[in-house]
Amino acid sequence: MDDRAGGRIPMVVIGGWLGAGKTTLVNRLLGQAQGERIAVVVNDIGKVAVDADLVQAGDGDTVELTNGCVCCSIGDSLAVTLRDLVLGERPPERIVVEASGVAEPDRVAAYGDRRRIRPDGVVVAVDALDVTPRASDPVYGPLVSRQIAAADVLVVTKADLADDGGTAARQWCASVAADTPAVMAAAGGSWIRLLLGGLAANAPVLGPALEVPVEVAVWEAPAPVKSCDVARALADTPPGELLRAKGVFAGPDGQSTAVHLAGRRIDVEARPGAEISGRLVLVGRPGWDRAGILALLDRAVRECATPS
Repeated sequence: MDDRAGGRIPMVVIGGWLGAGKTTLVNRLLGQAQGERIAVVVNDIGKVAVDADLVQAGDGDTVELTNGCVCCSIGDSLAVTLRDLVLGERPPERIVVEASGVAEPDRVAAYGDRRRIRPDGVVVAVDALDVTPRASDPVYGPLVSRQIAAADVLVVTKADLADDGGTAARQWCASVAADTPAVMAAAGGSWIRLLLGGLAANAPVLGPALEVPVEVAVWEAPAPVKSCDVARALADTPPGELLRAKGVFAGPDGQSTAVHLAGRRIDVEARPGAEISGRLVLVGRPGWDRAGILALLDRAVRECATPS
């Protein structure tokens, strides 16, 4: 499924405290772009260490990469920079914003023209060596906790340098954001595949579990169903069970409409010309209530087909 055809450009925000490893995460994401044209927006291009083997050319505040992606610094404002990207001659297929270490990433995610940009998740880097003492700092601690609470996915960095392998950091994250998955940065890049939509539409009904770990299922509507009914069923799922979901269904007018779930957000948008697959890819925590959630979706089909 092409999530951009005829729709808005998905935007991911990568946040986290100063020195938490955000730029390393950006480089890893770019390294696994797999042909997707990504625009990375950063605070100051001079401070971002883009991997040398990715760089093709530099021009002022913009760096073109060999894989077709581009990095650019924030100009007059983030809103203006985003506008220029989406209205350019060759707009990106995805936007990644590296937020400042002292920013609230969910506020950053609120930027952009909603007619052209779709918020697609907040990833926060958590420094396994620094997060617990930093969180107890009377000055900066509240902001660190606020960043964690805003995340859809937490990525624990520098766990290999911590004596406990990052266990304390993950436990602290669970105490601040119990429903938010905390994954290890070095665990095979599974968080990247989740963000880039790397789960094939014909994925197995269950598993295999990725390194995150997560479990994957595919729901196929047994009868025609409208996207609004699918979105309503997703909204009724237990909090924290599903991490991500996406599929293309019919809208109220019968035209193609995409349904996205990212963290706690559910979004429905028109996708003119996209194939109505009637299939929903679901990503959940290990042991998630697969049967119960699939039953919710099946009930949405029955209720949609029942005459009012």
